[in-house]
Amino acid sequence: MLKAVLIDDEEIALDVLEIVLQEVGGVSVEGKFFRVDEALAYLEHSAVDLIFLDIEMPGMNGLAVAERLSQRWPGMQIIFVTAYQEYAVEAFEVNAFGYLLKPVSKERLAKTLDRYRNQYQNHNGISRAGQAVGIAAEKLHTEEPERRLFLNALGSMELYDSHRKLVTWRTKKAKEMFAYLWHYNGTPVQRDRILDDLWPELPFDRAQALLHTTLYHVRNTLKQAGFPDMIVYGDERYWMKTEYTVSDTEHITRLIQSQETDVGTVEQIIGMYRGDYFEAEHYIWAEVRRSELRSCYLTSLDRLLGYMDRARREEILRKMIKLEPYTEAYYKLLLQDLKSAGNTSAAQTLKGQMVQKFQSELGIELALD
Repeated sequence: MLKAVLIDDEEIALDVLEIVLQEVGGVSVEGKFFRVDEALAYLEHSAVDLIFLDIEMPGMNGLAVAERLSQRWPGMQIIFVTAYQEYAVEAFEVNAFGYLLKPVSKERLAKTLDRYRNQYQNHNGISRAGQAVGIAAEKLHTEEPERRLFLNALGSMELYDSHRKLVTWRTKKAKEMFAYLWHYNGTPVQRDRILDDLWPELPFDRAQALLHTTLYHVRNTLKQAGFPDMIVYGDERYWMKTEYTVSDTEHITRLIQSQETDVGTVEQIIGMYRGDYFEAEHYIWAEVRRSELRSCYLTSLDRLLGYMDRARREEILRKMIKLEPYTEAYYKLLLQDLKSAGNTSAAQTLKGQMVQKFQSELGIELALD
């Protein structure tokens, strides 16, 4: 049985959510709170698995509350329950596990709970809160936040420490070295291969000297962030311990593989893909993975089109056109939707974009009605 607390400034919203949870089953509501400070006081002495949290509350925004909760109790997962769609991307930024729109449907709630059980319960079906029953209350007061690094690899690369502080690098090569070793996800990489990938234009002696200097800077930076032993060396190979690193690529891959179609998941999938894998850094060694992720993402968007209403279809198709501006099929699908909706002005604008892309830039004549 999962344990949960509910936080919302509206009594009826708390009661309705509790009823839906009871109908779905498998969740024990340990507490309902109108005030955030009361919930925080309760959680100091009580371990739960899930925190269902409203976003719009008087005096404090739920996103700010979520950040405090995730830093203090990283093992408790937050599910936002809100009437507003536009906070989905921000919800991901504070590592929310789920995003449900009011009124909460039993089907979407059940899917979210199943996803939690698959991801966080151990093989005996014991939840995180169940594993923590024997922890003394004084330990909860003194326990430090769980050590983690948070990596954004989509678009531009950004690394944050356990306190959500941006990690800064001594040199661009140190930043690339971290990304390179993380990219191989714990697989040992032979020294000469690293030299070829990161310093292909330099002679061996010079490249090797830079390798050692760069690794020193990376290790020193990680040590200052609280991770002194992440990079390992053996048998002329280097590798990185990545178990403490959480990344947007891993998160979006899980969402895509779940094949869920609820609004919260779709908002995260659309908003989270800020750009291609290490796009801003132009790392040549990342090209294959970059292409694979882009292809997987576009396939996912294409699949989602069949489940979306017209407005959401338009948002997805425009995202697809932005990623693949020379794929004629995406333009034609969007043109068809715009015409069906009677939006002739937007359809004409899109035709102009097509002419610019295909006829002016590529010299390809298009058959447009």
